[in-house]
Amino acid sequence: MKKNMKSMVLRFVVLVSSALLTANCNEYERTDATPSIYVDHMTLKLFAGETIQLQASPTGSTYTWTCEDSEVATVSSSGFVTATGPGTTNIAVADGTVRTSVPVTVVNRIAMTGLSLNIRSVELTPGAKRSVVAVRIPENANDGGAFLWSTDNIDVATVNSVGDITGISEGEAVVACRCGSFSETVRVSVAFTRPFKGPHILSSETPCVLPMVNFDLGGDGYAFHDADTGNSGGLTYRANNGDNAGGAVDMENAANPNIGWTSDGEWLQYTVDVRTGGRYSVEVEQASPNSDGSFRIEVDGADRTGVVPASNTGGWSAFGWDAVPALLNMSEGTHKIKYYFVHGAHNIRTLRFTYVP
Repeated sequence: MKKNMKSMVLRFVVLVSSALLTANCNEYERTDATPSIYVDHMTLKLFAGETIQLQASPTGSTYTWTCEDSEVATVSSSGFVTATGPGTTNIAVADGTVRTSVPVTVVNRIAMTGLSLNIRSVELTPGAKRSVVAVRIPENANDGGAFLWSTDNIDVATVNSVGDITGISEGEAVVACRCGSFSETVRVSVAFTRPFKGPHILSSETPCVLPMVNFDLGGDGYAFHDADTGNSGGLTYRANNGDNAGGAVDMENAANPNIGWTSDGEWLQYTVDVRTGGRYSVEVEQASPNSDGSFRIEVDGADRTGVVPASNTGGWSAFGWDAVPALLNMSEGTHKIKYYFVHGAHNIRTLRFTYVP
């Protein structure tokens, strides 16, 4: 009896499952897909006089094309559209009762005759950014497409799609903006330090006399290193000339500024522009009441002179010229010259570079 009962229950479950499955299958088979027409453009934006071929699918059907306003656009029996005048309208494609519309906007073409950028050169430190604004000429020109930005050296500077330039590492790069057939460029210079009151030009024509208070812009650790943050001399020469990061260097004597209170390991950096490559003699105008001071001169991070003693001039304000024994051999271009205090104990006022044939 129990065995027959289990058999009956099992048959009932199988019958119910089969009925549900059949019902679901029948319901699925009765669901019909809604006919649709697909066009390869959802909207159209055209200049007056411009043409375009529209494609409808599925292929193989016989479609009827119509346009609501022929003063804005016309469409042929094959879907070939001609923009006739400014305005908005709709183009429809139909197959029997199935219909799809494509919105159309037509404007008159205002030809672009040029491209302008708000800056042509930019100086950045690594990590700093600067935005460049591009403008079509005339400003209401509507052809040419989007502004396309690029850089010729991504290791030095990058630029995004809206003209934001970012400095990456020291060097030179050219950022270009193109629109249609027009293009303009921005020269980008990326450096941790820059000349203060420069350029400081070294050439065969005349000696370069460089006041030592005109060390680079860039702040402590980049343009200079000073052992303390205070300015013992009290002269605000740097801040008075727009450099708020150079105030830690000790300066005095407003009439003829010099740098004093020097300590071992301090240094000052100067960016120079060598117009005539070759050898240069170096002289330092310094003052000291003793013979304890010494220095070296580095070019682009390399010691080029060895330790040079600063002579006893008879007092902290008795400035005289010390000739550096070694000549500096520099190629044409930009170089970084560092005055390094091996032993402080001397005040400094001027560097003089003279070309040696």
